Amino acid sequence: MVVVVSGVPGVGASRVCQEARRALGDEYALVNFGDVMLEEALEHGLTDSRAGIGALPIRDQRMLQRRAGEYVARKAAEGPLLVNTHLVIETDHGFIPGLPDAVRADVNPSAFVVVDASVETIRDRRAESERGYAEESRLTLDFHRQLQTVAAFTYSAASDVPIRYVSNEDDLDAAADRLATIVETTHA
Repeated sequence: MVVVVSGVPGVGASRVCQEARRALGDEYALVNFGDVMLEEALEHGLTDSRAGIGALPIRDQRMLQRRAGEYVARKAAEGPLLVNTHLVIETDHGFIPGLPDAVRADVNPSAFVVVDASVETIRDRRAESERGYAEESRLTLDFHRQLQTVAAFTYSAASDVPIRYVSNEDDLDAAADRLATIVETTHA
């Protein structure tokens, strides 16, 4: 069982996943797709930072995505898994799919969960973050959120699995509880 959890950068999906995984207990594992991609990139000498992944040629990014998908497949064989990833990735080359067909086949999702908040909330979180997010206009961020929604529906239809929604507007604990409930229901 693999639940894919996604949100645009800065929405707080990573924190929601971490808190939900704690609530779910040790039976459940959490994989951050970007962390796996970075480990692969470091191993192959492609870049030394997550930010550097988006500057790589698209073929290299696809290879890193594929390796991360294979890793998820191996981890999922060990037990229930939450995968924190981006369904749409902004790169130096433009926006690209976060789970192309071959990668999505490896991941074999049981459900997709979109974590979302208002554009204003996301912009505020990005401004306060230590991750060094580039400043984006409200329109660009809204466009990214729209692409995320389209990607979630497209991947859901292609994988024949449901999409669920978690609001992470104000209350991290409530968002994490909602995600934990979705994961338990999916695993049941």
